[in-house]
Amino acid sequence: MGRLTPIFTSRKLLNITYQSPSETLLPTPETLPTTEPATPQVGYIVGSGDLPAFGLSVYPKVWVALIFGAGKFVTAGTLSWRMKKNGSSVNTGTASVAANTFYTVNPRFYDIAVGDVLEIALWSNQTDSNYDYKAYQIQASRIIVMGKIRLLCPCNFSGVTPAPVLTQGNPSLSEQWGFYPYHCDTIILLNISSAKTFESLYAKDTYGILRLYYADYNTPNNAQVLTNATYRPRYNRNFVPTQIVCRGLII
Repeated sequence: MGRLTPIFTSRKLLNITYQSPSETLLPTPETLPTTEPATPQVGYIVGSGDLPAFGLSVYPKVWVALIFGAGKFVTAGTLSWRMKKNGSSVNTGTASVAANTFYTVNPRFYDIAVGDVLEIALWSNQTDSNYDYKAYQIQASRIIVMGKIRLLCPCNFSGVTPAPVLTQGNPSLSEQWGFYPYHCDTIILLNISSAKTFESLYAKDTYGILRLYYADYNTPNNAQVLTNATYRPRYNRNFVPTQIVCRGLII
């Protein structure tokens, strides 16, 4: 009987470069309508230049979008929001906002493509609420580093960084979560927020070798509203991989 001799590929280095978030701070705040606007205040068309750049070809991946819309309530009231994708409603909700308080809507769109139109409509039950800030970044989840070669031995997440980093307005971070590694489509109960090496990871078709927390593992196609008396935007973000070093095992 013959003996199988595994063969390793050469060392593969996957660098992932995330585009800087698109941010807009209006010079003059816009008053929120008291009914849902026909034209949402926040809108982006996903372009190829918005996608993270990969230094190595990868097999299936899922694009997700983290979007932010923010403003202020002068009188305490109720903020309403709706997420839309290509003109169709994705999700909607409300949040209470105290007097003289900033709000930030944190929508997370899952499984998007170049050309998609992503929007957030905002309205208030008060006549003196406003909107003045928006931001947007595309991230990659469910990455498969090599096509038919799925067993990576080892797999080193050698570069990890938080994203996005927002700078306009008076930003404040609420939470940031690491991504989850996967082996044979089974989660490894560890969220990665710094460099980490695994002896082996097998990428299957559903989850690949990782899932981002926000927009995939947690709250896909949903939004969270954060409020603060001082900071706008107040936001949550992911830790994302920026460099993966691995070898594939051919059996």
